[in-house]
Amino acid sequence: MGILRCTGLSKTYPQGHVQAVKDVSIDFERGIHIIMGKSGCGKSTLLHMLGTLEKPSSGDVFYHEVNVYKEAALEDLRQNHFGFIFQSYNLIPEINVRDNILMPAYIAKKHEMNRFNDLVEKLGIGKNLKQMPETLSGGEQQRVAIARALINGPDIIFADEPTGNLDEINKDIVMDLLVSSCKEFNSLLIMVTHDYDQLKYADYRYTMRDGRMLLHEEDSNGSE
Repeated sequence: MGILRCTGLSKTYPQGHVQAVKDVSIDFERGIHIIMGKSGCGKSTLLHMLGTLEKPSSGDVFYHEVNVYKEAALEDLRQNHFGFIFQSYNLIPEINVRDNILMPAYIAKKHEMNRFNDLVEKLGIGKNLKQMPETLSGGEQQRVAIARALINGPDIIFADEPTGNLDEINKDIVMDLLVSSCKEFNSLLIMVTHDYDQLKYADYRYTMRDGRMLLHEEDSNGSE
């Protein structure tokens, strides 16, 4: 068993009777998991259900074999075990880079300065700590978002189109940093994207279409 799994996960929106996700079951081992699919295929909805950001219409999500929607404290999961990275960065505009990174630690009442220093050095954002988010480039903002997601030492990082707003050079830089950081801190990464170039980073890859999971391939030294 992996550290996260879902069984029969589905999501239907009453408005228009749209079934965004249809009966998805996956077992996530540690590693880099990338879910591919065109816009509107349901991949972001699936990610949000896995990360407890959106409740499924049916099906279950298990974290270390605990049914998260029936047995877990969701706020504790989000604060202490899960980290999130979004295409739009979602940084707090009123506070500087340092406080944006440390905000999850403040909320969880953790002292994470050793990890903070490691992340800042690894991600190359030490010079930006006193800046406000609006003064940063897209690549710099996403590095800050990665640091924020990792500050509490989460088991799992959920990344929703994390390179969608970046140019080609910054896409590779940010993905290299995200993947290497997750591996160094032993975090499972589950990422959704429509960019097939990102598959080169995957240990496990999936394809969604019309709410269904069509393909599950495991990459191991180039084999499938």
